[in-house]
Amino acid sequence: MLIRILLAVDPKQVIGCAVSMRSILENARDGASVHFDVITSGISPQDRQALCASVQGGRRQGTIDLHDVDLTPFTHLMASKLVSHTTYARLLIDDVLPPDAARCIYVDCDMVVERDIAEAWEFPLQGRTVAATANGDATDSRRNLERLGLQGDRYLNAGFVVIDVERWRALHVSERALQQAEAQGDRLVLHDQDALNCALQNDWVVLPREWNAGIPVCDWLTDDSKAVFHYWGAPKPWHADYTGRFRPKFFRYLDMTAFEGVRPWNPLGLGALIARSRRRIPHYPSVVRAIKRLLKR
Repeated sequence: MLIRILLAVDPKQVIGCAVSMRSILENARDGASVHFDVITSGISPQDRQALCASVQGGRRQGTIDLHDVDLTPFTHLMASKLVSHTTYARLLIDDVLPPDAARCIYVDCDMVVERDIAEAWEFPLQGRTVAATANGDATDSRRNLERLGLQGDRYLNAGFVVIDVERWRALHVSERALQQAEAQGDRLVLHDQDALNCALQNDWVVLPREWNAGIPVCDWLTDDSKAVFHYWGAPKPWHADYTGRFRPKFFRYLDMTAFEGVRPWNPLGLGALIARSRRRIPHYPSVVRAIKRLLKR
């Protein structure tokens, strides 16, 4: 069984990408072969080498291909201080994956996967294009759908997605999502996730919540939970000011990668102070968009 995993990484997410891959390998069942297709943008040769080394050793080795892409087609779309234009790179799936790829699993680069990835690989899609967890409760879903001018009560979270690649290509999902991103304009608050919800409305099946458990939103999580721990929002575990209760879990897997021993710079708490201060600096494009929305109202 060859399980194909798709990730997209920029220089700020390299450590998270290594952890996501290593945790998948450590928890995959015996006999499963895992291949990673990693879409890269602007990462250094040293980080490229470290990512490749991070899928070797440990309980299980994987294989990896790095795909350098041009993000120019997306640079005019909505982005933020936390979420760069690399988030739209998954829309290049048609160009990145080989023609014979029938299925893949997209995984964000801020996850620790402590479930057997083969279970998600085998999840029945029931004739739909993707499987994903719902984003929040029904009220939260309806609020996001209404913002996009959509009907329904299910809004998918795009952090962990099982994809029928053949159907995705046949239905031109990437092209339609990009068209929706263009059309939604300033309403595209959640970036490619919004665009995919527009393109995949009523064409997805719900994964159990354990496959995308957001921290700290999912208060039912414990250290023993067999789940995909998703470090939503900011700060991330690799930031000096992160103090979440699942921080040790992240660094346990980090120390199985080529980044073993790497920790955020934080002498006397200065790193945390600087990180918090930088986060408070307004993101200029976001401010401009907010002013435009206010003027329209």
